[in-house]
Amino acid sequence: MKEIAIELSDSLASKQLLKILSIGGKITKAPSEISIMLNGLRYYSMEVTTDNESYIIQGFEKEAVLLHNNAMSLLADKIPALD
Repeated sequence: MKEIAIELSDSLASKQLLKILSIGGKITKAPSEISIMLNGLRYYSMEVTTDNESYIIQGFEKEAVLLHNNAMSLLADKIPALD
């Protein structure tokens, strides 16, 4: 089983992501950019799927940035390098 390295933080969203991935979940939707809401808050939402169950994990402000960075790092590890 591949070890998943996620930035250490108190981010609940990142912990949820790690937990779902550790039981065989897969990232099924992860936008490449963080959204800015009308009130100026940064927001990030992604979908993770295990078997037939889908989960939405979301974060605001600092947690949004951490979640986005973790998702992009995990996805980059799965994309083969171009020669």
